[in-house]
Amino acid sequence: MKSSAWLRETFTEHVENVRQQFGPDAVDVRHELFYLHAGKSQMSAGVRALAALLRDCWLLLRRTSADLNAPRPKQAILLTTLAGASGWSTLKRALPTVLAAGYAPLVLLHPRLITDDVSPSLPCIRPAPPDLGAWRSALRVFIAALWQRQPLLIASCLARRVLWAASLRRTLKDRAGVVLLHNDFDLMSRAAIGQGLATICVQHGIATDEFFPTQADHYLVWGDASRRVFEANDTSSTLLVEDALGRGEGLDNAAHAPQGIALLSQTHAQVLGEGIGKALAHFADELLHCVPDARILLHPQEGQPYSGAAACATHRPPHPELQPRGTLPQLVVGYCSTAMLEAALAGHWILTLHLELPGNRAVRQAMAAPLQAESAQQVAILYTRLRDDPDFRQTMGQAQNRWLRSHFTKHSNGLTHLLQRLEQAKSEDSVAWR
Repeated sequence: MKSSAWLRETFTEHVENVRQQFGPDAVDVRHELFYLHAGKSQMSAGVRALAALLRDCWLLLRRTSADLNAPRPKQAILLTTLAGASGWSTLKRALPTVLAAGYAPLVLLHPRLITDDVSPSLPCIRPAPPDLGAWRSALRVFIAALWQRQPLLIASCLARRVLWAASLRRTLKDRAGVVLLHNDFDLMSRAAIGQGLATICVQHGIATDEFFPTQADHYLVWGDASRRVFEANDTSSTLLVEDALGRGEGLDNAAHAPQGIALLSQTHAQVLGEGIGKALAHFADELLHCVPDARILLHPQEGQPYSGAAACATHRPPHPELQPRGTLPQLVVGYCSTAMLEAALAGHWILTLHLELPGNRAVRQAMAAPLQAESAQQVAILYTRLRDDPDFRQTMGQAQNRWLRSHFTKHSNGLTHLLQRLEQAKSEDSVAWR
């Protein structure tokens, strides 16, 4: 049995089916349910989920350092569950603003990470261990789910949810300030919401369907294009604030003729559809037939999903195409990836590839660059025209620049104003209670 009835084609369908069959608590663990199950049988997914539950129990007992008796200054708690661009690097962008607003930064680090994954100059704590009552409650939830004949996958994830909620409740108790998140859907991040502190989620990448429904009190989005994606999805309980936190600055416009073609690979991204790997592999073969010297840029989380000539054309990160002036201008082909924006900021030409995959409609609209194609032959034709036709190149350069600007707001004070409003609201509440 390759998939169960509640794991459907798109992430949005997955969330709705989980809600209908297992209730709102299960929606809180939608991310774990989807990725533990993706491409796996129900039995295999259940075993993986149980292993994750045992791992979290061990981590929450072994690697804890939250001082529950420490002084509580006004803090900006940077809750970090991932290293790199999708995690700590996103929160790091907010540091100058929170410092200027008078907050003391404190990194709340997931127990699987090491302190070298973040700035060594910042104070860092681990989540507090759940109390005895929480361990008992998690065990009851686990047993009750199995007694009701729910899958082991569901039972394990719901028990993990109980433990993380108890841990974050103890960790954040009596603290003052705000919590900054780099996503609001993984278990530790979700558990920090509703614990008495305002939560601000900072957009870490383009908003695919896994971002929704949002849970944080406030969401810092990059610009107008991102705002439209969020508004098209379920963000009813979240206030959207535009602030790119420096993203988009120092734009290097595409102007010169491209000197090659590069394909952004993301075969691992199941949220884009189960067929993403097959579709990209087929396109890569066609592209190399038309343009033998094309490069395939692997995502950091990919292994080697290609074979034959495509495997020989793959390159592992870091990629010079995603660094400012890292290489001569290229035509960078992508389906729905944050790296498309990174390549555009680095001065490359961006071409959006149309694949017949379901889901992610709003973000795919936002990522539709002026140059678009449905086949490798069309890519080759557009590449030749960009290279040889100066008038076409100028027109497309201006259009791409407008598209890119729509993704990143020019205003850089969104977070500052949000923090000021939160402080004002807190002061008004204090006066009302006197």
